Amino acid sequence: MDQHATTEHDPIQLSLDAVTRRLHRPAFLSNLTPSRLPSCAASDSSVSPGEAPNAPHHAEARSHHRGHSHLNIVTLDGAVEEADLVWPLLQEPSADGSASAIDANVQHRLQTAFCAARDAYSNMASAGFQTFAHGHQDLVLAVDFNYFGTRMVTAGSDHRLKVWDKKEDSWSLVESWKAHDAEIVDVKWNGPFMGEVVGSIGEDGRCKLWQEDVTEVPMSGNRFKLITNLASQTNAPFMSLDFKNIMQETWLALITRDGLLLVYEPTDQSNLNEWGIIAETWVCGNNPPERQEEVGFKVAFHKEKLPCWTAILAGLDRKSLGLAVAAMNKVLVFRTDKTKRFFKVAELEGARQIVRDVAWANGSMRGYDVLATASKDGAIRIYELSTPRSDKASTTGPLTATAVDTFSSPQMSKSRAPSGIGAGLAGASKGSEPAQDYEQGPGRITQAVKLVDELNSHQGAVWRVAFSQMGDLLVSTGDDAAIRTWKKAVNGHWLEYSEIGTSGDI
Repeated sequence: MDQHATTEHDPIQLSLDAVTRRLHRPAFLSNLTPSRLPSCAASDSSVSPGEAPNAPHHAEARSHHRGHSHLNIVTLDGAVEEADLVWPLLQEPSADGSASAIDANVQHRLQTAFCAARDAYSNMASAGFQTFAHGHQDLVLAVDFNYFGTRMVTAGSDHRLKVWDKKEDSWSLVESWKAHDAEIVDVKWNGPFMGEVVGSIGEDGRCKLWQEDVTEVPMSGNRFKLITNLASQTNAPFMSLDFKNIMQETWLALITRDGLLLVYEPTDQSNLNEWGIIAETWVCGNNPPERQEEVGFKVAFHKEKLPCWTAILAGLDRKSLGLAVAAMNKVLVFRTDKTKRFFKVAELEGARQIVRDVAWANGSMRGYDVLATASKDGAIRIYELSTPRSDKASTTGPLTATAVDTFSSPQMSKSRAPSGIGAGLAGASKGSEPAQDYEQGPGRITQAVKLVDELNSHQGAVWRVAFSQMGDLLVSTGDDAAIRTWKKAVNGHWLEYSEIGTSGDI
């Protein structure tokens, strides 16, 4: 189908193009500040670095604008929600930096275009889900999409992985192969810059990486080649994995069922065939879970290229890795300093039972991080992780910490000069070693965590949470066989945007 003809009939693209044409003005773009980005438009706390959160002129502008230029968005259940998504974009600055008046007709056209785009998206979402026969001989335990959303991999209890390509409105099977000698519990696509690579973990205690060979015929059983086979260092199998990419650099995080967290880096970042451990620690400290106890462990990297700008201003390395680790009924949030050593910046508490999933929201220009957790107690909890303005990174002095507060690899090979993040990691991380071994390096910051909302609409345990690409919508699923979506309101609370029932278990 002709691409131009397809665009002409796409209501979302047409509406967004209309907005882009009106906002694409040199004066507006040259004076754009973080507080005026769409991701910050609905938050009073989203201000530029030079503004105070409750600055009088900011409040006056908001009060003045409320009279005539806010959006009324109708949710799927018919409730009207007021969301000031447009007004920061309408205040185009004059040459002297002051906000100039925008013609009322222009405001109306912008509002209409935004509403049209959102309505088209809502109609698309409410149209329902497409179902297709996955072909697995047992339960599908994990699904993941590639960076562009054009490919999907499914993993099942039948020990098999299946890769699918999206063609128009359907999914076609590209390859199916036996990947493990036991059920596969998690699968992830790597980023788009190192070829088509899939990582999988199974109950056989193995983490395997598979790279696509496009010269092989689809459905030949040989299209995805095994390039890495990592074994668990304990008797427990891996429970979760995740990739982090910064352009052509890749890192891999794994956690075992008994709570051993490991971070790997390729020996050579130009290929993914050989990996070395750059950091490891026991996330439960001296209280490991009992053998018969139900456990909850999950790893999730912060996916964006840069951390929040407020953290960078406070001294955090621009290439710092962010890693959230669900450890039973809490979540530990780690970052790396400028010496590439992991340190703990926050602990997310409040869950009454094990945490089964954790997700980061994109939106580094928001000024603070947003994380969501899914718990067996039936609640979704939303946390905001902020950086105090007065905080400055300390470059000297000892850090009183346990192994979980600061950790690196005790098995770093002296014969290998590690690249990237591994270059700065050295020393041991066992809790039995003296605290003075953990020297605080440059780039350490202090962050404050706040539980901003607790959502209890699910009638039963919550299994999965995920944010949209822009970080403004949250999707959840649980034992009540329903997929729910949530949106942040103007008052800061997250409201249920829609509920889509299903005919079976999720």
